[in-house]
Amino acid sequence: MKKLLLLLPLVLVLSLATAQRNSYFEAGFLFGLTNYSGDVSDAAIEISETQPGYGVYFRYHFSRYISAKAHIYSGSIAGDDANSRSLKERSFRFSTSILEFGTVVEWKVLGRERYSNTGIHNFFVTPYVFAGLGLSVTDPKAEYYGTIANREKYLKTDLPEDGLNHNFLLVPMGVGLRADILDRLVLGLEGGWRPVFSDDLDGIRTNGNPGKGDWYYFAGITVSFILSDPKRKH
Repeated sequence: MKKLLLLLPLVLVLSLATAQRNSYFEAGFLFGLTNYSGDVSDAAIEISETQPGYGVYFRYHFSRYISAKAHIYSGSIAGDDANSRSLKERSFRFSTSILEFGTVVEWKVLGRERYSNTGIHNFFVTPYVFAGLGLSVTDPKAEYYGTIANREKYLKTDLPEDGLNHNFLLVPMGVGLRADILDRLVLGLEGGWRPVFSDDLDGIRTNGNPGKGDWYYFAGITVSFILSDPKRKH
């Protein structure tokens, strides 16, 4: 791992050195799914609680290996103790919208030139990894729907809880696969993790596990359109 970290600056320098002849700009859409893990979750991901997600992004390729992407993703996440074996009796549930603004740096592992020396477009597929910074705006709504007898057992304070954060700094990170299909069209798959470094994402802190941070996830199909490419033959 240490050797890999030492190599990354070298890869960045070499990539930027060839940026002038390999740079181009694209815009695209993500159509996918969201999920969550946190206080209202028995497993890392509860498949039945998967929600739709979507977004737009703008990507600038500095070189065939390094690119930067700015995105706006939206969707919703939800959790319900009824879907959990161990938490079923507690009877908590929540839902929230997600609006995410982020910027990430991507490393295209098998990046190559988009055009041959004769100007013919090269079809190629490359995996990539990414990490960056972002802001997530949420509006969590949590509630208890159990019996009166269990209310005192599970509720330390009323739901929804007061004084919780609704906006979170996060580190979007993940992996993807992009296929350079045509000179103007790129298709791909992408999946990412969003640690928010807070226990407030689901609107439950005191009544849950304050020492455990919440996460959410985006995954989907991406469709990009090349907007400018100096090496493209017009």
